[in-house]
Amino acid sequence: MTKRIIAGLVFITYILILFKILVFKEVPLVRIGQLMLNFGGTQEGPANLIPFKTILPYLLGKNGLLIAALNIGGNIILFIPIGFLLPIVFSKISKWNIIVIAIASGLLVEGIQAIYHIGIFDIDDVLLNSLGVIIGFWTYKIFLHFSSNTKKIIRISSLILCMGITIVYLIASYKHIQLPFSLEPAIERGHINNRQDSSSLCCDPCNGTGGTGVIVAMDTNSITIKGRKDNGSSQLIKLTTKTIIRNSSEPISLANLKIGDHVTVIIDETETASLILLCGIIKN
Repeated sequence: MTKRIIAGLVFITYILILFKILVFKEVPLVRIGQLMLNFGGTQEGPANLIPFKTILPYLLGKNGLLIAALNIGGNIILFIPIGFLLPIVFSKISKWNIIVIAIASGLLVEGIQAIYHIGIFDIDDVLLNSLGVIIGFWTYKIFLHFSSNTKKIIRISSLILCMGITIVYLIASYKHIQLPFSLEPAIERGHINNRQDSSSLCCDPCNGTGGTGVIVAMDTNSITIKGRKDNGSSQLIKLTTKTIIRNSSEPISLANLKIGDHVTVIIDETETASLILLCGIIKN
């Protein structure tokens, strides 16, 4: 009984956190090396009602393996705990109940995003979210067949892993070691233009790093950058009317960019830029 109560509290807490991340988009900016990914989500655009329309390009590597892993893996992994916790809280739940709940949970999240214009309805996200719930359920079923000693080993290993990650992060923070992966405050599109940060008025917005890459091609709706890392592979970045472009002193337009410019680009999971920073110090 105690186990079910604890699992129930964890389940409710996780659902609230999940809604905060997926529905209200209150998520941090993820920085991996020089690549910055803004998971605030794309708020406008046509709904995707065709299954695998966005999944297939990711699987074929057209958007880059890192973006594919984050998008597909993230949508699956975030829902695995739901499938794992449900049979603990509701011991008599069947696999058919799980399938219905899996589909309903994905539809609920995507539906709320579409209704309140805080995201785009994507049937592929529903499929990935549902798969995550189902994987979590079968992981729990497999876990039940382990011996008591194996269960203890898994629990201890998970605890050591969590403690290890925490210790590494704390040491890195204390010693000012630059980790390859970090979380930063989410970028609010509406606030970027209004910031009057003195450092942005006088200093290199790319902090002397040379940016995400170099612009190698441009048109009215996109730019192509060649990365400084990853073997110098090229990446197509989509632009919208809400894409903000800045140099070290002020907001600028796409017309101010040119081939050969070093830029830092912040994109969402669809590789649409929310912010482009032109590297270097501009003196007015």
